[in-house]
Amino acid sequence: MIVELNTQGNANLIPYRKGDMCGYCDKDKNIVIECRFDSTQPFSEGLGAVLFDERSGFIDAAGKVVIPYKWDFASVFAEGMAVVEMNGKYGYIDKMGNEVIPLIYSDAEPFIDGLAIVELKGKAGFINKKGEQVIPCKYDMVAPFVNGVAYVEINNEDKYIDRDGKYVAEPEDAEYFEGFKVEHADGKVGFTDKSGKLVVDVIYESAMDFSEGLAAVCTRGKWGFVDTTGKLVIPCIYSDVINSFINGFAFVEYKDDFGYIDKKGTQYWED
Repeated sequence: MIVELNTQGNANLIPYRKGDMCGYCDKDKNIVIECRFDSTQPFSEGLGAVLFDERSGFIDAAGKVVIPYKWDFASVFAEGMAVVEMNGKYGYIDKMGNEVIPLIYSDAEPFIDGLAIVELKGKAGFINKKGEQVIPCKYDMVAPFVNGVAYVEINNEDKYIDRDGKYVAEPEDAEYFEGFKVEHADGKVGFTDKSGKLVVDVIYESAMDFSEGLAAVCTRGKWGFVDTTGKLVIPCIYSDVINSFINGFAFVEYKDDFGYIDKKGTQYWED
């Protein structure tokens, strides 16, 4: 479950890994919250989701536990709610730690503009903050709404729906992210802009959509990032990109381990 989500975090706290333990540092890599957690996620809406002794909870900017370690997994907060998972079932909590939407789903994603993608009995749909299925779980796959339209797949057909669940025509810019779309040729990929101009040469083995002005690209099995001019600004040295840039940081795999980088390629970890 990976979703590109813009949430207001705490720019002064960056997830930092020291060996096998994680904490938070500032932009100069000074430790602010000691590395005592199994994993840490970026702060969002004033709270940081952390994993401690195989249980997830939330801390504040002083490192104080404000929502106890209870769940197998917890996401960042978005629109006042966070996804939590226990024994393979997903639901939502509020900032008091109350389970406000029951853990009944086989998968769930954070809220965006009042709606969240959930999966039930192998089918996906959307719920509102009351937990009501405003768009029934009947699709094989769904994507978040963009400009009021969402991509869905049903019975092996690609379709688009509005926020009322009605089918609509495919938007002209459906394949564009931040004004660019992936271009394929001879087994390689690059990017074109909306005028059709090639802005990133078709030389990469694979690529992800642009996010915050950068796109992950892969060559010789390693990942890096290009900017909107096609310049490779972060070299292709990473085994994988788990999450592209959100609030200035990307989560990557490097030499069989994981950590965060900023847009300059600064690595926030030490072995």
